[in-house]
Amino acid sequence: MPSDPSAAYRGQYNDGQSASITAVSATAHHDGLHIATTDDDRITVWPWDQIGVVEKATSGRPIRLLNRAAGGARLTFDDPAILPILESMAPNLVRPPFGRKQIRTIALSVGIGGAVVAFLVFGLPLIAKPLAQLVPIAWEEQVGDDTIDVVNRIFAGGRDACSGEKGLMVLNDLAQRLLAGSETPYRVQVSVADSKVVNAFAVPGGRVVLFRGLIEKANSAEEVAGVLAHELAHVVHRHPTQGMITSVGWSAILSAFTGGASFSSEVVAQIAAQFATSAYSRDLETEADREGVAMLNRAGIGGKGLIQFFELIQELEGKGISIPEYLSSHPMTGDRITAIGKLSEPATTPAMSETEWRTVRNICG
Repeated sequence: MPSDPSAAYRGQYNDGQSASITAVSATAHHDGLHIATTDDDRITVWPWDQIGVVEKATSGRPIRLLNRAAGGARLTFDDPAILPILESMAPNLVRPPFGRKQIRTIALSVGIGGAVVAFLVFGLPLIAKPLAQLVPIAWEEQVGDDTIDVVNRIFAGGRDACSGEKGLMVLNDLAQRLLAGSETPYRVQVSVADSKVVNAFAVPGGRVVLFRGLIEKANSAEEVAGVLAHELAHVVHRHPTQGMITSVGWSAILSAFTGGASFSSEVVAQIAAQFATSAYSRDLETEADREGVAMLNRAGIGGKGLIQFFELIQELEGKGISIPEYLSSHPMTGDRITAIGKLSEPATTPAMSETEWRTVRNICG
């Protein structure tokens, strides 16, 4: 067993309480994985029996570890060289937090009479956040892709997603620029629905959908960047998966944790309608506003565009144009504008060049 402190593996550490990511080195010892910052200031020791993988290690993905006794703390390694050590020393590395029999037992126990109603209303939203961190990424991605197909069928009249390659490249490059400094397990993808509705939302699996109507109504690339940053913040915090668990309930949990197939078309349609028309809780929207502005600040774009977009929403509502609930000015948009203004920093670089903005405006042909 390698216990030489010189056998160090470089990674990134997140305490699960903030968005900050710390570069660390980890060394294997008899009592666990010793984690230290790059200047040798030790952070903590993770005992071997408390270490688990967030999802199964596969080719092309980083190794993401959790400490089962340390809440949302995460440790990520891009180099898979540490995996053999983890497999030999961490006895619970791939042990699911909940066994299949336990999940079925819990599901059955809450299926009795009024207990079901009480749990779905009060209990499930409370445990959605920790459960969302445990859902396999590949399963989420399939649900997200299925949901986007339904969105295009229902809200875009069956038309395919907009296919302008240059415009999609601009939006996805902007997404990566906004995500710099944030940790996410997803391969984020941005698509555009060919619908005149003014809308945007994130779905499970790191998928973000902008609607053509939103791009057309926006007065600048910075407004689109502001909305995109808000949705990416939902992605980073895995809010779409929390929303799915809360909406669909135990069928989502059982399917995800027992390796079940994707949802039926009816359930996928329910999920699509939820994301297209419903708001998150006020706390989650506030969290996404705050994290989205932080992304915009780090990218040098600042939050002015997001403020201007919310002001546009207020104007559209004043004209009687229907706006999705989470964008609505009632009752919180004024307060959100004030809060974003306090967090926003001055812009130092545009969201896009004029040429790129024209390309995005014409993304649907």
